[in-house]
Amino acid sequence: MASASYAETASDSSTGGALRNGFEKVSAAVSLRTVLIAYAVLIAAYIYVPIVSLIAFSFNEGGLTFPFVAVTTSWYAELFANEAVVSSIVRSLKVALVVTVITTALSTAAALAYRYEFRGRKTILYILLLGIITPGITYGVGATLFFNELLGLDKSLWLAIPVHVVWALPFAVIVLLAGIPPHLARNEQAARVMGASNWTVFREVILPQIGPTVLGAAVFAFTLSYNEATRSLLVVGQANTMPIQIFSIAASKRATPELFALGSFTTVMSTLLLVGASLLIFYGGQK
Repeated sequence: MASASYAETASDSSTGGALRNGFEKVSAAVSLRTVLIAYAVLIAAYIYVPIVSLIAFSFNEGGLTFPFVAVTTSWYAELFANEAVVSSIVRSLKVALVVTVITTALSTAAALAYRYEFRGRKTILYILLLGIITPGITYGVGATLFFNELLGLDKSLWLAIPVHVVWALPFAVIVLLAGIPPHLARNEQAARVMGASNWTVFREVILPQIGPTVLGAAVFAFTLSYNEATRSLLVVGQANTMPIQIFSIAASKRATPELFALGSFTTVMSTLLLVGASLLIFYGGQK
């Protein structure tokens, strides 16, 4: 009887300990999940509340005053009536289009080549990544020393093109490497076995499968170039691009509702482009 009582007590103690351990694990998991959710909400608020405020105030008839007076689109009308701002937007679009073409071609070639083993493969990747990790203003100073001082070139809008390509190229290569289908090499090899030439393989096999990802990388390159300011600040001269024009206006006077309207317009367009790029990359990966 004593041994039976002892066994029952030990069993009850073991069951109680298991229940306590299980409850503690569940409590810890719930607590951790709650903390992570709260952290994610705070980060999202920190990122998006300024953007939402920017868009909201761009429609406020009272300008930067609070509370809102009434909803209006007059600030957008004044924005697009400002010739200096419109000219800067056109310049940014021109540079971004040229940068997109160059970056897309170079990044596609680099991503396709990087699938193979060759000498200096890792070194080339590190060199590409320097375009991301180098601080923008530091690279801008180096660019003006190289182009304007060493080469003796006059400051010009088009000097921003190589600067923007160095900035956008690593992002485009990363996007392409992530979006290349894993079965592409097998399809390419099968086409070669069947006697297809290099150009035929590229046109009929490779390009159709990586096409959506290439378009996505192009959109990323366009967005990065269009919104870039610090790296090209010292090489463009008087031909301000859109971000530099915003800096010059904001530095000379208080932020105006027109700047809020421009920021809202740029943010919405950039977001739509990036969403479109993400869909293209996802579609390409699924295909």
